[in-house]
Amino acid sequence: MKLVFLHTSDTHGFMLPTDYQDKGDYSAPISLSRVSTVIKAKRKEWGNERVIVTDAGDCLQGSPLASYCHAGQDFSRLDSFTACYNEIGYDGRCLGNHDFNFGLDYLKHYIAGNKADFVNDNILDESTEKPAFGQEFKIVEREGVKVGLLGITTQYVPHWEPQEHIKGLKFVSAFDQIKKLAPKLKKQVDLLAVMYHGGFESDLETGEPTEPHTGENEGYKILKEIPEVDIFLTGHQHRRLNTIVDNKPIVQPGYRGECVAEIVMDLDKDGNQVKVKDIKTALIDTADYEPDQAIIDHIKEVDEGTQKWLDQPIANLSEPAPINNAFEGRIKGAPFINLLQQMQIYFTGADISATAVMSEKARGFTSKTVTLRQVILNYPYANQLCKVKLTGKDLKEILEHTATFLEKDAEGNLHFIDRYIKPKPQLYHFDVFYPLHYEVDVSKPHGHRVVKLELNGKPIEDDKIYHLAVNNYRAMGGGFYPAYSMDKIEMMLDKDYVQMFTEYLSSGTVKVDTKPNYKFY
Repeated sequence: MKLVFLHTSDTHGFMLPTDYQDKGDYSAPISLSRVSTVIKAKRKEWGNERVIVTDAGDCLQGSPLASYCHAGQDFSRLDSFTACYNEIGYDGRCLGNHDFNFGLDYLKHYIAGNKADFVNDNILDESTEKPAFGQEFKIVEREGVKVGLLGITTQYVPHWEPQEHIKGLKFVSAFDQIKKLAPKLKKQVDLLAVMYHGGFESDLETGEPTEPHTGENEGYKILKEIPEVDIFLTGHQHRRLNTIVDNKPIVQPGYRGECVAEIVMDLDKDGNQVKVKDIKTALIDTADYEPDQAIIDHIKEVDEGTQKWLDQPIANLSEPAPINNAFEGRIKGAPFINLLQQMQIYFTGADISATAVMSEKARGFTSKTVTLRQVILNYPYANQLCKVKLTGKDLKEILEHTATFLEKDAEGNLHFIDRYIKPKPQLYHFDVFYPLHYEVDVSKPHGHRVVKLELNGKPIEDDKIYHLAVNNYRAMGGGFYPAYSMDKIEMMLDKDYVQMFTEYLSSGTVKVDTKPNYKFY
């Protein structure tokens, strides 16, 4: 018999084929509506009795439509949003780290509205140490074959979320939980599948580390050290991944519904024994499928509201603050980056500000009139702003870390190293600083690349205390930066970036600083 897994992850609330850059353009090669068409077609091709459909989280946050749903005064928009995921007919789901971005009340309402079962093994109730959401496992039977589903989420969520978003929860190692549960569940089933919102810390072929082994991603360790796991259904790193390692299919379906991962297993069942004869994996590009009208109908009213909401003018600038090119902005600066830094200092009173260019499509504010659409497209993450206490030595270490992102080619041209481009673009980890004046010579050895570092015309002093404005993701350790730690956070604002931009740009005439203050060479 054939057993087919169809797997999604990291759809991030992109229900319709638009990224909301251009109003009226619904031709993008993404979206849950295209995903739905793929899954319905595949169910028809293989038969419902052979198909298992799963999802590995990060659904609640990421798109302007998702932000609009959260901005509602009640949960009615969220209910329409949830109806879209219900249309898919998932057999099992797990949570992603971004599903906590809007707090526990919002998340609990979303889970309660889902028809699919959430499987959760490592997000525990702090007092009982039992799963805080969903169920510990699920057994799905297809033509006499029993498949066990386990669900895990990166344990790193507390490093990124404010405490009120995870109050009463305990996040434990995904590896430890699967190590404990897999042998027990495997006795009850023919095949064991793990849904994991987490990635791979080492190269799947060579085993070489691809990042610091912090515990954020434990996929390689699970794959190699827990033999009971037969099928690995992953997310989090936004990778397009379909491969077979040690006779185990491993998939990850990209980002925003760009594809559906498919695993087709050819099985022989003889009495109580199931033998795997053949495995094939594939990624099905959703661009080749039309949007599902059922999804469109569920979300039409919310989408129309989103478009109107995005076009609200929130303020006027003295002059435009663009980013003409994301790469150039990162290396040489841009007016929008300065404006964002000015705003962070305004709200925190910090000496220095740090931020990243959050999107390759970021264009800054290209006109004097600023709309919500421009704010969200330039800063799509639901971060909060912190003030952090650091020494001058800490600052130098952090700046030296930014230099590790870059290298020069044979012609002497700067470019970002592959690790931050593949398999998942991670240039949102590359921070720049304001109003520091600094220069970085990438050709020098590590630890000596920052050749100039001044604040207000004076060199940064190693032992002096400085106050830095930076988002909570970075302040809590996101991006593997040295020197940041939670005990250094002095304050955290209970405002998101849309709120801050609205307040700051409406506070009076804002003069955009257009002068560059750093350079890499």
